[in-house]
Amino acid sequence: MSRDPSVIDVQAEIAHWQARHAQGNLDAGKFSELSPVVKMACDIYLQAPRSSDQERLRLFRDRLEHHFISSSTQSNYEQLATDCWQRLGARNS
Repeated sequence: MSRDPSVIDVQAEIAHWQARHAQGNLDAGKFSELSPVVKMACDIYLQAPRSSDQERLRLFRDRLEHHFISSSTQSNYEQLATDCWQRLGARNS
């Protein structure tokens, strides 16, 4: 039975990615910089649950334009967002 894609446990997602960060599996410095990325990825997934990752990535990039993000960090954030969407998609199928 598939889950409702309009419901996401954002705190559970943050906990998952924080654990991955603690294990050294994410390419980043402080998790406090990544937590907003996970929240943004969850929000975009809720807005466009059936969209492709490419379409979500376009939405993600549009939002990043409103934040100060260095170009070297942006690719790491995009990868984290894409990984998050893949995880959410697998959990909701």
